[in-house]
Amino acid sequence: MRIKLPETDLKSVQSLGSIELKDEGGGHVGQYFFGKGHGRTVFLFGKYKGTFKTHAECQAFIDGVTAVIDDNRSSRSKEETKA
Repeated sequence: MRIKLPETDLKSVQSLGSIELKDEGGGHVGQYFFGKGHGRTVFLFGKYKGTFKTHAECQAFIDGVTAVIDDNRSSRSKEETKA
């Protein structure tokens, strides 16, 4: 699964903004909140949350969460095949 976080320039943001995050199939997977003086917060899958200073940190968090989820799905699939 791949989720691409849109670039945002906090210097030009006047208030708190948000963007819906979608997976490559267009399904809703989370929300991205950002604002000058508020930083950047990412919510994923209704249970993962992180607040960061930079876009790169947010994308790394997203990549890490999706890697764990993908690995869990892969492991489950292998276990079902063995059974």
